[in-house]
Amino acid sequence: MAVIHFLNVLEGDCNVIQHDSGRLTVIDVSNAFNDIDTEEEKKVKTSQEREDRRLRTQVPTGKTDYKQKHNPDNPIQYIKEKIKKTNIFRFIITHPDMDHIDGIKDLFEDFSITNTWDTDNKVEKDMKNWGGGYNKEDWAFYKNLRDGKYSETKRLTYFDTHDCIYWNQDNIKILSPTPELLKSAIEANDYNDASYAILFTPPKKDGSCWKILFAGDTHDKSWEHIISNHKNVVSDIDVLMAPHHGRDSDRNYNFLETLKPRVTLFGNASSKHLAYDSYPNIRITNNQAGYIILDVNDTNITFYVKNYEFARDYKYKKGWGLPLKNVTFDAYGLFKIS
Repeated sequence: MAVIHFLNVLEGDCNVIQHDSGRLTVIDVSNAFNDIDTEEEKKVKTSQEREDRRLRTQVPTGKTDYKQKHNPDNPIQYIKEKIKKTNIFRFIITHPDMDHIDGIKDLFEDFSITNTWDTDNKVEKDMKNWGGGYNKEDWAFYKNLRDGKYSETKRLTYFDTHDCIYWNQDNIKILSPTPELLKSAIEANDYNDASYAILFTPPKKDGSCWKILFAGDTHDKSWEHIISNHKNVVSDIDVLMAPHHGRDSDRNYNFLETLKPRVTLFGNASSKHLAYDSYPNIRITNNQAGYIILDVNDTNITFYVKNYEFARDYKYKKGWGLPLKNVTFDAYGLFKIS
């Protein structure tokens, strides 16, 4: 059926969905470089800011550091080598923070991207005081795309009230933002609550569907809207890609009382303090597991991880024996849910 790739992209987001239709959805991008480096890209790659992200641990006391931040995934290389695609049907920019568009210029150079989802935000960046950890050329490219000056993709702005036959075929639904949330974000100059929240619902054999939620950087106002307007579709979900990469941000976690995710995936945030205790078990993090792959069919979801040591220790604690490698995914089986 479908395969989801939850990539380990240093301190950002990048998720890839291989749909039954053969189409590819990419949600955000980070740590993406192609084979040709500009002078600006060389500076970014060798910057102290980038190195600091790679070296600092994010594993709380009592957790094993499997050092997966030292070898982050490059989404461009990953899609070419492991998914073997040259066309991205749908690229979704959840919101215009740099850790969600890091490498966007190279992504568009190396792939044919049919459709790009983006909000009509008003974000501006101070180029004179630009930090060394992100590429100024990425921001310039994104701004041209947002402002309608890049014509090699169809730029689309959607809200939770919109619908489309292609989304229905690919089992995706927008839960947020709304025009009101975007307006509020523009006024506050804080775009977390203008972030796309995408629900993926591939069918199950019994006529129901899986519920897999890509939360972007959604914050409290987003969740107030989602719970008020989409409670029936987000209750008791199967998999949650945690908002804010799972970072312990100053937020209300009451939305989890409705979601009750069976499995929560955490990305790599900029803080050591991931919000482990706020989310129910089961929790898997990129900083322990490396990339995480979900093989979805109509009876179960099988979870695979890149890092053998993490898989071995996880299964040992459960008394499940040694992990087996899936050659196709180049990853180790962890468990299934059904």
